[in-house]
Amino acid sequence: MSRSRNGQSAAEAKRGAARRAPPDARSSASRQRKSAERDDATRRRIVRAAAEIYRECGYERAGMTDIARRLGMTAPALYWYFRSKEEILLAFLEHTIADLIEFVGSQVRASEPSQRLWEFVYAYALWQLQQQELSAAYERIYALGHLRNSLPEKQRQRVMSLEREFYGMCRELIAGVRGKRGSDASLAPLAFAVIGMVEHLIAWFRLGGTMSVKQVATLYADLGVAMAAAGPSSARVLRMPGAARALAS
Repeated sequence: MSRSRNGQSAAEAKRGAARRAPPDARSSASRQRKSAERDDATRRRIVRAAAEIYRECGYERAGMTDIARRLGMTAPALYWYFRSKEEILLAFLEHTIADLIEFVGSQVRASEPSQRLWEFVYAYALWQLQQQELSAAYERIYALGHLRNSLPEKQRQRVMSLEREFYGMCRELIAGVRGKRGSDASLAPLAFAVIGMVEHLIAWFRLGGTMSVKQVATLYADLGVAMAAAGPSSARVLRMPGAARALAS
């Protein structure tokens, strides 16, 4: 830790400066911090409200007035936080993928490759079923091509970079399971197969059915590890559709 000539660390000096700051300055900084926290919380509420409408009615019905009404706020107040419905869409997509990456990544703790992949798939399935407000809205947006049609190229690339990060996590874990076979051409198709399998869980799962959330997550985690361990023959020529190649590259 670096220290100044009088032996203080940089952090200690900063705290000392803050204590020596005039009361009005400290009060102003505190108000600004609290205001920023309130703004962040409001933006998250807006994104969640938009997700509800995406899920129920689709992106086309999620106008600024509709989102504001869902929140009990005026449209001008909503425009203070987002300038357009496209900005809200981008925020929703980024928030959803980042939330998924953070949750799944925090659950992968094992050292053994097969167990790490099992934890990844289990956590992914849990997230899909426990965050259906986000996952169902996300799937509906993708099914109708709104990511391609509604976002400029720069913003679309930002979302795709997060998707690549999640895909890369899965691909790396599968490579660990396959060991020396990890460089073969089957890695990308296997990663997309595992992700796609879990992605469509919400299309059929219903609470109160014959299997609980944890039972389904366990089943899918077992299937994911079995798929990775078996895999297709690396001697086959494997072709991926263009969208999959874009994420895999």
